[in-house]
Order: sequence, then C-alpha cells, then structure tokens
Amino acid sequence: MALDTGMKCIKYLLFMFNMVFVICGMALIIVGAVIEAFYRSYLDFLSPDYMSAPSILITVGCLIFVVGFFGCCGAIKESHCMVVTFAVLLCMIFTVQLAGGITSYVFRTDVEGFLNTNMKKTMMQFNMTNKGIYRTWRVIQHDHKCCGTDNYRDWEATIYGDMVNGVPDDCCKEITIDCGHNIFDANPEEVEQKIYIDGCFESLRYNLVDKALVLGGVAIGIAFVELIGVAFACCLAKSLKHQYQTV
Repeated sequence: MALDTGMKCIKYLLFMFNMVFVICGMALIIVGAVIEAFYRSYLDFLSPDYMSAPSILITVGCLIFVVGFFGCCGAIKESHCMVVTFAVLLCMIFTVQLAGGITSYVFRTDVEGFLNTNMKKTMMQFNMTNKGIYRTWRVIQHDHKCCGTDNYRDWEATIYGDMVNGVPDDCCKEITIDCGHNIFDANPEEVEQKIYIDGCFESLRYNLVDKALVLGGVAIGIAFVELIGVAFACCLAKSLKHQYQTV
C-alpha cells in the first residue's frame, strides 16, 4: 500500500520519534531508580507516599520502552490497527506520567512539615535495637556533616542524649569512640571545635526538594514530547485508514 510523500515523511518521523521514546523510557527508568534509591536511604524520615512518584515513573519508563518498540513496528508495517493502538497507549502513558510529575511537585511543597516532625520523632527512637533508624541517623550526620534536626542541642531532649550527656559520635568532626559524649558540659568554643553544630534538616530538605524538581521536570518534559508522537500517530492512522478505504 503506497503512501503519498507527506505521509511517508510522517511515517519515518513517527519511527524516529519512537526510537527517541525508547531512549526516554530508559532515561525515566534510570532517573526514577536513582531517586528511589536516594529516598530509600531516608525512608524513616519520609512519608510512605513520597515513594510513589519515582515508582510511577519507573513503571511508566518500562511501558514507554515497550510501547516505543510497538510504535516502531506499527509505523514500518503501515498497520492502521497498531498505529491507533500505539496512539491510545501513548495517551494513557501521558496521563499517568503527567500525574506522576505533578505528584512529585506536590510532595515537594509538603516535605518541610513531615520531614521535620519525622526527624525529631526518630531521634527519640535512636538506639542500636532500632537498626534502621540508628543507621539512617549515622549516615545522614556523617554524610551531611550535621548534628540533630535543627541543631546539635536537639539530642539533649532524647533518651540517647540524656544517657551519654551528648551526641552520637557521627556528629564529631574527627570520629573516635565516645567523642560525642559529655559534649553538653563543654564550653561553646570546644563544642564548635569537636562537633558539627548545625542541624541536618535544611541539608536534607534541600536534597529532597532538588530530587523532586528533577523527577517532576523529567516526567513533565517527556510527557509533552509524547504529545508530538500522538499527533504523528493520529496523522498516519488517518492516512492509512483512507488508503484502506480507497483500495
């Protein structure tokens, strides 16, 4: 079945766009997986709903990867049914992906409230029996060079802080055994020399908001590119239908 020159251009443009979609699908999978891994590192501080956005985008990335190949086949075979199915699937993916991107932006605005609350709540549960919380706090204080939620004095109101009259060793600038103990009795100059005095909240909040912006931006950006693919698919499907009717 011969297509006119204009529709042949649309056919090959659709094929090329589908190759781009396959790459976009891989990009979504990679970005979603990296950010989900980052979120999981601080799962004790986050709302469970916060994990939904990267999970949605990983799923959508897998679907785009498959649907992209399906669209390539439909364009090359000049199959009206396959091209229409591709357009419908792409519209569905667009809707889900847009929702995932918007969800990421919405959670970005909510992060400050629940993050501060959860960080202070988990400080009260900090001990070696709560391995998840214990590990999370040790990692964040060491990696972000911070101590406590708002500042190192937050540990004073915790069971652990009361027990050692100080802070976890991960707050220390040079970590040695029990280096954070009895820090509350030290003078301000000594405290500042020995430990990080700024809290971890601002650093972690900035990182979470930054990741949410990346996630939302990638999702919404690729979603609008997909609309071009839908337009090409609809044009090609219309032409193929006309060709079938004139045969």
